[in-house]
Amino acid sequence: MEVNVTIRGEEKFQAFIEENATIDFEAAKLDLEAQFLADEKANKYVLAAEKAKDGQEHVKNYMGVCMTYDAQGTQIGGGKAYLDKGQEPARKDITIVFM
Repeated sequence: MEVNVTIRGEEKFQAFIEENATIDFEAAKLDLEAQFLADEKANKYVLAAEKAKDGQEHVKNYMGVCMTYDAQGTQIGGGKAYLDKGQEPARKDITIVFM
């Protein structure tokens, strides 16, 4: 499945990572994507204690939206449930906004 991630307010997330993390920004973005895909209703990035400079867990809030599409490019869950039967997700477009 194709996954496209867009981060708005990326400079705020980068500043958070530079201030608190031992991992680089690219690794943090992959971690953010993995956390979001694990729980699409989550609204915060959790920097694990083992990845933090001070050994403490840190949290950065965000707003995230995920749009899922089938192989033909039709949105799944777009309000017409009768069209969604049996469709397999082929692509997810994720937008995460740090405020």
